[in-house]
Amino acid sequence: MIPAPSIFQEAWWLDICAGGNWHRSTFEHRYGTVAMTCAVRQRWFGLKEIYRPPLTPFLGVSWENSVPDITKQQALTVISDSVPHLLRNLPPHVRFKINFHPGFLWWSPLFWEGYKETIRYTYRIEGIKNLDRVWSDFNSNAKRNIKKATRCVTVSSEDSPEVLYELFSRTMYNQGKRPGYPGRLLTELWREVKRRGKGEILIARDSDNNPHSALLVVWHNDESYYLVGGTDPNLRNSGAMMLTMWTAIERASLHSSVFDFEGSMQRGIDKFIRNFGALPSPYHQVTKFDISSSMVVFGK
Repeated sequence: MIPAPSIFQEAWWLDICAGGNWHRSTFEHRYGTVAMTCAVRQRWFGLKEIYRPPLTPFLGVSWENSVPDITKQQALTVISDSVPHLLRNLPPHVRFKINFHPGFLWWSPLFWEGYKETIRYTYRIEGIKNLDRVWSDFNSNAKRNIKKATRCVTVSSEDSPEVLYELFSRTMYNQGKRPGYPGRLLTELWREVKRRGKGEILIARDSDNNPHSALLVVWHNDESYYLVGGTDPNLRNSGAMMLTMWTAIERASLHSSVFDFEGSMQRGIDKFIRNFGALPSPYHQVTKFDISSSMVVFGK
């Protein structure tokens, strides 16, 4: 009902990805302490917005520390009691838009406070420590491409955020899009992830040292996340990205039991992820626009 805090709610993560402009309030309940974590930025005419910063897929409500041993009914009571308090303690804002962690299962108390919700999906593989079972759930296309890629590339862990960002950018431009953040942000985040031992950059290279694909996987509290990745559009037929992803799952299994592909509602990405036997896991995208605050600014 209420998830443990994810890596994206760590102070060091938000200091980097949100530029230090973030907020956390807590509610002390008899069953445990609940936290609301969000990022804040100024937008139109100095008005503030609560939002999801780059490289930060999930925020919102979680336990402040570990998950207590309580029943589901007790967890519902905690959510019902804590959410109104947590919302009242948010910084002043005119717009709220946050993706809640898939483990946050009951959003009705936010609805009662005037918030709206859209169901979206990430994709997850549970029980990744059993790699034989994980492999058996891959479809024939994934297995075929992974085996093909092993004949032309080698995947290794590298301290190369610049290569990762270059491949990510080329993938975005190939899709007619722009990267949503600068390379320096990814580099700064990677330096801290590496320092804390919270993830790896994996790069697939051929015998001429050409990078075919790369990705960043991070882990925390028994969950691992495929955070960002990319492929050279001219070398995509090598199957290297599938091999790189499989290697990421193998590495993640040493640190966690859940692998989250950090989802997408895009048809092409959805199709790629389902090659790995991952199942859709719903999460709540919660929004609210406070029109009364904006009318004050415009003198209405």
